[in-house]
Amino acid sequence: GPPEWAAGHLRWGMPIRLSHTQLLRYAGLFTWAVVGIPLVLNSWYFPVGEADELLATAPDILGSTIAYFVFGAAYWLVTRELGARRPRKFDIALLAILTISAIAFSKLTGTGLGSILLMLVSGVIPWLMPLGAGVAWLILQHVPLVPVFEGLGFTPVFAVLQAIMYVGYSSFTFITGLVARQQAQAREEQRRLNAELRATRALLAESSRMSERLRISRELHDLLGHHLTALSLNLEVAGHLAEGKALDHVRQSHTLAKLLLTDVREAVSEMREERGIDLTNAL
Repeated sequence: GPPEWAAGHLRWGMPIRLSHTQLLRYAGLFTWAVVGIPLVLNSWYFPVGEADELLATAPDILGSTIAYFVFGAAYWLVTRELGARRPRKFDIALLAILTISAIAFSKLTGTGLGSILLMLVSGVIPWLMPLGAGVAWLILQHVPLVPVFEGLGFTPVFAVLQAIMYVGYSSFTFITGLVARQQAQAREEQRRLNAELRATRALLAESSRMSERLRISRELHDLLGHHLTALSLNLEVAGHLAEGKALDHVRQSHTLAKLLLTDVREAVSEMREERGIDLTNAL
């Protein structure tokens, strides 16, 4: 389709076409926005008594708001052009900010909502680091949740079990991100191979054309050139032997033979001049 379609622009009421990375990004931002609903309700809609029933402990509204928006900003930055560039050290720093802000959000709100944000982090991890390091990050980022859950009234055993449960949830998003990255790499590899195939086909066609021109030039030189040279020599001899009107015709034929031989030589010379491939077209 046209570039506007490939870029996901909306035209004439047609649906927007998004890549896998864009879908993951906007789905993550939507989830981040939904996670903020309890924070908004607690600070604005519910009375104090009802808010305490909604959330296990009295939340730090200012701190949790800062942690919430820091997470959103870091997620927006780290998912820009995700998969279209190599991971940078800055991306790893953003990943650390995502993890810390998610844990801080869960601690400051007195809820387990930060665990949902960690699921979003898990979907980004496969794009930024190798599989082994990603699995280690996935597991270790849930360790700080254990004291958070203990602060919510869980016993140490149940706090650990709760953290392990969220590790399982995050593993699903981790695998989803991993599969999406592998599919993106497969599409890029297929695009590269198709481009190489088209380039090879174009170069082969150019080489075939050059070979055909060289063959034709050789045939013109070896067959017509030699025969016309022999004809010209015979007509020159005939010009010395002929007399009267016959001599005039012989001389005209001799002149035409020499002109024809000159034309053949020029055609052969032009064909042989084009020996190399056009570098601009080849590139």
